[in-house]
Amino acid sequence: MTAFPHFDIVCIGDYFFDLIYTGLPEFPELGREIYSQDVTSTGGAMFITTTSLRRLGVKVGWPAIFGTDSYSHFVKELAQQEGIDLSLIKEIPCPYRRITTSLPLHGERAFVTYVDQEPEERDAHRLHSLDRCTFDHLHVGGLHTLEQLPDLLKIAKERGATTSTDCQDVPQLYRSSCEWRELLHYVDIFMPNMREAMMITHREDARDAIRRLLEWVNIVVVKDGANGAWVGRADEVIHVPAFKTGTVVDTTGAGDCFNAGFLYGYLIEKAPLDQCLRYGNICGGCSVSGVGGATAAPTHEQLLTHIAYYSE
Repeated sequence: MTAFPHFDIVCIGDYFFDLIYTGLPEFPELGREIYSQDVTSTGGAMFITTTSLRRLGVKVGWPAIFGTDSYSHFVKELAQQEGIDLSLIKEIPCPYRRITTSLPLHGERAFVTYVDQEPEERDAHRLHSLDRCTFDHLHVGGLHTLEQLPDLLKIAKERGATTSTDCQDVPQLYRSSCEWRELLHYVDIFMPNMREAMMITHREDARDAIRRLLEWVNIVVVKDGANGAWVGRADEVIHVPAFKTGTVVDTTGAGDCFNAGFLYGYLIEKAPLDQCLRYGNICGGCSVSGVGGATAAPTHEQLLTHIAYYSE
C-alpha cells in the first residue's frame, strides 16, 4: 500500500501567468503606443507562496489545476524547476488560461486580467486532495475560497491541522454587511493587508482594526507595505518596521511572499511573533527588489543572512 505524502503546509489557490512590463515612461493612453524597458514572464498567485515556501526548505503541497494551454505548461514547468511537489495537481484536457498583465509605474500598478471559466471539478479536486496527503497546516489564498468551500478549513481542523488565509480584494469588502465571524470561524491566522483590515473593521487606526479582528480569529497578521507589518494575539499588538533592500522594482506578489516568510517562522521555527514578522518582512522586501513575486524570494540561507543584519 502506497503511503500518502506528508506536507508541512498545503496551499490552496490557483496559478497565474504574470506578464510584467517594467520601465514604463508613462501610463499608456488610448490611441498611443509606448515602450517599456523590459518585460518578464513568471508565475503568479499561489505559485508565489509555494515557491517562496519551498526555497525556505518547507515541504509544501499544491493541488493546483493546469490545462493544455501554453500558460499552464509554463507555470507548471517553473514549479517543477523550483522543486515543488506536484503530486496533488490535476491536469484537465482543455485550456485553463489565467493571465495577468501588470503595468507598474511610480510605485503603483495597473492590471489587465483574463481567466477561463473555472472547471466544474475544481472544488471537488481541492477537497479530494486533502484525502491524498497528510499535513500540519492549510493555507488558503483568499476569502473567496472560504465562501465557495466552507467545509475546507473545517476538514483541516478536524484532522488536527492549523489554518491560515489571506484576504485579497474580494467582494465581501464592498458589501454593506458580511458575517465575518462565521466566515473566519475555522481560521487560526488571518493575513490581510492594512487597507483590507480597515475596510473589514471600519476602523482607521491600525491597532483598533487589529483588535477588532482579534474578536474573530486567534492571530491577525497585517501587511503594511513600506511601513512594515503588524501582528496581534490576545491583548498583544506588535509592529515591526519594513526590511529595506534598496530600490523597489516591482511590488507584484510581495504580500504572497511575505505570507511564506511569516508561516515559515511560525510553523517551522516556532519563532516568537515579532521574529515571524521579521521573516515575513525580509521575504516581502526581497520580493520587491526583483520583477515578479517570487523571482527574488530568498533561500533559507539568505533569510538567515538577512535576519542577522535586520535593523529596526
